[in-house]
Amino acid sequence: MKKNIKRILDKTPLITIAINSDRNIIYYNNFAKQKFLFLEEGRDINSVIRSTELNNFIEKAFSEKKDHRIEFQPSNFEDWSFIADLLFLPESNNPENELIIMLTDQTMLYSYEKMRTDFVANVSHELRTPLSSIVGYIETIKNDTNLDQSITNKFLDIMEDQAWRMTRLVEDLLLLSKYENEDKPLKFIETEIITIIQSAIDNLNKKIDDKKLKVNLEDNFSKKIISLNSDSIIQVFINIIDNAIKYSGESSEINIVLKEAMIDDNLYAQVQIKDQGEGISSEHLSRLTERFYRIDKNRSRNLGGTGLGLSIVKHIVNRHNGKLTIESELEKGSTFTIYLPILN
Repeated sequence: MKKNIKRILDKTPLITIAINSDRNIIYYNNFAKQKFLFLEEGRDINSVIRSTELNNFIEKAFSEKKDHRIEFQPSNFEDWSFIADLLFLPESNNPENELIIMLTDQTMLYSYEKMRTDFVANVSHELRTPLSSIVGYIETIKNDTNLDQSITNKFLDIMEDQAWRMTRLVEDLLLLSKYENEDKPLKFIETEIITIIQSAIDNLNKKIDDKKLKVNLEDNFSKKIISLNSDSIIQVFINIIDNAIKYSGESSEINIVLKEAMIDDNLYAQVQIKDQGEGISSEHLSRLTERFYRIDKNRSRNLGGTGLGLSIVKHIVNRHNGKLTIESELEKGSTFTIYLPILN
């Protein structure tokens, strides 16, 4: 390859690779090396980027001596996505019959589109299931005029439960949308954090009493007041304590400790919520804050979960520049810890 062409390609802000007619790599720029760590001159391009579509169009480009553009996902990097421009230089500048491959990385765009598609599919599924149930019971009641009143009442109770399930889902979707939208800043005010935690517990008193649980609240926080958006932070504590209630055995304890913590020379209010439930297997922990991620989908739905509660928690904590950690041990319980920065 001519030196003047190499100089131009070196400055190109795209992943750029050149190959000869034997499909061997003869040049790559820094962007290409950063993306594909195993790039070496002399290697077959297909050993670095495995893609039937790309390989077919490389063959076509060489045989036709024409430029081509394709979109592809390499089989050896399944989550990656590229637009490839296959460029043949004019013969006067290309005596050795070389092909330049310029890749536009679409991985993030592809990832966002996949997330959007998955989200729509999940919402559709979550709404379709209770709607189908309600429609089925309505048809049964309408078509069978001889139904016993006790059976009719049972069907109506089920329909009411399913309607409330959809209501909870829509409310959580609206909340998630609100806190995912970072264009509108949250309003922070000086707030006594222990009061917010106690209000969250009070909101859940009936559920606590129904399972005969004991909730212990320990306040070791000397600052007392920090700057928060109280409307959103109470939702964090409600969601996490509600989860602890759902997965705790009857007559067990939930322990909540408020104290100060120092992380990387920064002072935080640390709220630790620990239950004595069944615990969560380690392979699930990193995914618990994903939208609609459930360990046991049927059980979660039966307990009234929408699959969005911890995702809402994550976004609210992030909007406070805080941190959320989750630890768990099977048969022993889970510990959710929220860190909220104390601004001097």
